[in-house]
Amino acid sequence: MDPTGAEPLRPQDPPAVGPYRLLGRLGEGGMGTVYLAVAPGGRLVAVKVVKAQFALDEDFAARFHAEVGNARRVASFCTAQVLDNGDAADGTPYMVTEYIAGTPLSRQIDRYGPLEPGSLHGVALGVAAALAAIHVAGLVHRDLKPANVILSLTGPRVIDFGIARALDTSHSFTQSGELLGSPGWWAPEQVRGEEVTPAADVFAWGCLVAYAGTGRHPFGRGDLVTLAARVLNSRPDLGTLPAPLGELAHRATASDPARRPSAQDLLIALVSGVVPGAASPAAAATEALTRSWEPPPNVAQGRGDVPAAAQTLIDPASAVTDPRPLSPGAGTPPTAPPPARRR
Repeated sequence: MDPTGAEPLRPQDPPAVGPYRLLGRLGEGGMGTVYLAVAPGGRLVAVKVVKAQFALDEDFAARFHAEVGNARRVASFCTAQVLDNGDAADGTPYMVTEYIAGTPLSRQIDRYGPLEPGSLHGVALGVAAALAAIHVAGLVHRDLKPANVILSLTGPRVIDFGIARALDTSHSFTQSGELLGSPGWWAPEQVRGEEVTPAADVFAWGCLVAYAGTGRHPFGRGDLVTLAARVLNSRPDLGTLPAPLGELAHRATASDPARRPSAQDLLIALVSGVVPGAASPAAAATEALTRSWEPPPNVAQGRGDVPAAAQTLIDPASAVTDPRPLSPGAGTPPTAPPPARRR
């Protein structure tokens, strides 16, 4: 594997997708394949091609392109910018994002343990800023998890936002009953099959900050039903986090979505008093990260790590990385309702 994280193309891979010349493979998962490619102007990009089986659904391409169109409206601060979308020669839809070299938060924690307080605050701030931008654009991430947060030289970046809804096989983007996302990173309302709102992303933010600060999953390990039951019936084990992250993570993981702060609230709380006189919370976050972001060990070079683009279509079933169970008494209740259907 070369320093970009790309593997060689396979014989069945096309040499190009649309106007983008393919250089290698960045990842493959349940939804499709991610390629490293060169745009017509010479820029490195990530091209994500959906599996042909999804294209058999005559409505899928329309949903997919609508979601990509929405994602292109998201401000690129702390996100991987969505650049283009189209249909490959065989009719399968694809999307193009900027290529960002970096280390997934999940891999960083797995290799080196919890983040130091400075890096942890930077991750919490950057992810909150990204969610605020996503929500302002009218989107919900739906699958915020450590594998979808990339630690780069310039700060944390959130990827794979807004596309999960295209997997809904109904004719409505907002139908409930489809459990999208990754085991252990759902909000309770997702497990109950209720409407998914920005509050679900805020819940995942609280869990993610706790994971980054403690090195373990706040709901422990287990299969899909076990984790769904814990999300419904117990509070996440957030551990001990430095102020103000402990209190913010506690509020973010309230069972009732109405009691959670918004991403904008989190952003304001994290920059309040740090950058006085800033024109806006986003500007304050930009200045704070520019001044204080120090990548954790080995993020600077990133060799051997899968870049941001490679994580976008990886099978979400692999997202739960912490091998340790919760403490006694925090396990699965005797009976657990099955989660809503998962695509």
